Amino acid sequence: MLKMCGSARSILYILWIGILCFITRISAAEEHIPTPWERTISGLLKGYDANIPPNFEDDIPTNVTVQLYIVSFDSISEATMDYSLTVFLRQSWTDHRLQYTKLPNIRSLELDARLMEQIWVPDLFFTNEKTAAFHHVTVPNRLMHIFPNGTLYYSCRISMTLSCDMDLHKYPFDDQDCHIVMESYGYSTSNLIFKWNSQPIIKRPEVSLPQFDLVTWTWSDCTKTYVNTNYTCLSADFYLNRNYGYYIAQVYIPSVLVVILSWVSFWLDIDAIPARISLGLLTVLTMTTQSSGARANLPRVSYIKAIDVWMAMCLFFVFAALVEFAYVNVMSRVERRRQTIRGEVSSVSIDQEVGNILEEKPNGKFKNKRLSNMTAQNRHRARQMDKISRIAFPGVFIGFNIVYWTTYMLWDGT
Repeated sequence: MLKMCGSARSILYILWIGILCFITRISAAEEHIPTPWERTISGLLKGYDANIPPNFEDDIPTNVTVQLYIVSFDSISEATMDYSLTVFLRQSWTDHRLQYTKLPNIRSLELDARLMEQIWVPDLFFTNEKTAAFHHVTVPNRLMHIFPNGTLYYSCRISMTLSCDMDLHKYPFDDQDCHIVMESYGYSTSNLIFKWNSQPIIKRPEVSLPQFDLVTWTWSDCTKTYVNTNYTCLSADFYLNRNYGYYIAQVYIPSVLVVILSWVSFWLDIDAIPARISLGLLTVLTMTTQSSGARANLPRVSYIKAIDVWMAMCLFFVFAALVEFAYVNVMSRVERRRQTIRGEVSSVSIDQEVGNILEEKPNGKFKNKRLSNMTAQNRHRARQMDKISRIAFPGVFIGFNIVYWTTYMLWDGT
């Protein structure tokens, strides 16, 4: 009996505690008074339809001003013909459904990312975008401010890769024009119109690119027509000037040194066959490898680029030096290989005519004087060819450089 009474008391005690907690919560809820900000937001979103544009019922377009703040240019790729950048996309428009009475000490209503989903925003997209992503660390990088007159200011941070149609005729002395195009995906100009802000594009002062200088940029309206319907469009062009100092140090100077190295063969003796062959083959293989490396990151375009002309001519010069040695070597040895004296003349009485043809050597053997003279003449011609090459090869190479650098420094690529 006592145990039953104790259990009943415990149950009553637990029920009493639960009732007190419930009463406390109700009291706390009754005591919470919504702030003016909360009341304003609740009033604005009550009955608001985020699927309908602001001026849809009035049958007039909503004007949206657009501004781009360039945070960084991340990369520019010639192989895939695209470029990557990070921007703050800023848009502003007026939605009369969101007008409210100005609150004391509050300039605008700043919405949380969860509340932004309940507000209509323009369906802007990037036409030449390959990949893009919003930033979500540590929270979604978006903001929205609502002003008393119904004006909204919306900003989001986007990183994207955009296509860029490059002209590489002058590569690596080229200038590129990369563009960005923004359109409305679903609304025609009867419902939505994009306009550039009074300050369309702002670049962060610290923005820099490793191989290019961002010279300037322009903007324009590019409203388009699809299936007899006009769609709003904005475009911006970024003019990039390539810095070719890297290519001078890593491509042009090494290739010049390899070409000059091939000319050392002209100062070697014509009988130094192993040395001249090794030097010629080494320079040809080096130029071939360097040429392949210089074009490794370039697209397979059908036209000839400036770097192709340079590499082809450097390869031609080192190959010509190797061919020059082959010609010199043949001239110096062909007669000796063709005719040799295989027998020895041992007779003591020799005819006068034979005496004029044969000459006794110190070792008692005889050699053909006519053949000796012909061989000497050929070797002389071979040496003369080397002497001419010592002047001709550098002279022609210097002439090629004058034409090459003058052409690609002055030519505008059109």
